[in-house]
Amino acid sequence: MKIMPIKLRPLWLTAAGISVAALVAPVAAQSLITGYWNPLGHQDAYHYAGGPDPGDFSGLPITDAARKIAQQYDADEFHMRELMCRPFPATYGPRTLSTMRIWETLDPQTQEQTKIETQMGFAVQHRVIWMEASHHPYPSASEPHTWQGYSTGKWVGNVLWVHTDHLKPHYLQRSQGLPLSDRTTMDERIFRYGNILVDIMMISDPAYLSRPFIYSKLYAYLPQGNMDPYPCSVRNQVPMPEGHVPMRLPFYTTNYNAAFAAKGIPLEAARGGEQTMFPEYQDYMKTLPPNPPYSQLDAEQQKQIEQQSATSQQKFP
Repeated sequence: MKIMPIKLRPLWLTAAGISVAALVAPVAAQSLITGYWNPLGHQDAYHYAGGPDPGDFSGLPITDAARKIAQQYDADEFHMRELMCRPFPATYGPRTLSTMRIWETLDPQTQEQTKIETQMGFAVQHRVIWMEASHHPYPSASEPHTWQGYSTGKWVGNVLWVHTDHLKPHYLQRSQGLPLSDRTTMDERIFRYGNILVDIMMISDPAYLSRPFIYSKLYAYLPQGNMDPYPCSVRNQVPMPEGHVPMRLPFYTTNYNAAFAAKGIPLEAARGGEQTMFPEYQDYMKTLPPNPPYSQLDAEQQKQIEQQSATSQQKFP
């Protein structure tokens, strides 16, 4: 009997082939951003806790319509029992001081990412990002909008590009009452730099923003991270009559103006608008006249309130 010789491929060649295959594998299949992430609070710290001063819209590309709505906002609204457990939307949740968990789902056959999910520790904000390999159908126009919206993602190199729409109307800045409509969209660029995760958010709204609002958020990796449950219970935090809805009368901005006058912020700059976003606006601020005294501001506002009241009585006698 003749025995045929068998040649075995050296083990190092096999290992090299596996290594090359791993190198050319699609980036989308690699777990670049999964795990627990803790927000770094050193960036725009005044946005946390109490938030920015009410009525200070400087640096924000808001429209006149957004400003008028925000001027009627009262922060006590969040003490209403009906709104206590309302979750944050996808455009606001990542900007809060909350631990975030990220995990992925892979197709069992191709090992491609089909979706990436995120969850914020505060208010259990669960979000799904559908990747290209999922072929998930886009929601129809008749489907209800949600707090987290509908997100699609793709990898461009080591950067995750995410587009989100189909959002409920909500706030751009919670403490200021600046609104966003259900036509809001958000584009993100998420990438990892060592143990730091960067999320750059670009929020657009044709109703209340004259140009995109851009914000970046940094997170630090938590190797042994965890996330506790967040049971939300409704309770009376601030005494108020049943059925009362906190709000301010139109044109009632005396308190805002007094705060700006005390800090030396020009009233024109505090009104916001896209022109206040750019560094050169600081040079323009130097040319603005000083703020009028508080007594004059109060008198002008009382006149506005009386005119508004008289107009309302003519329309609705």
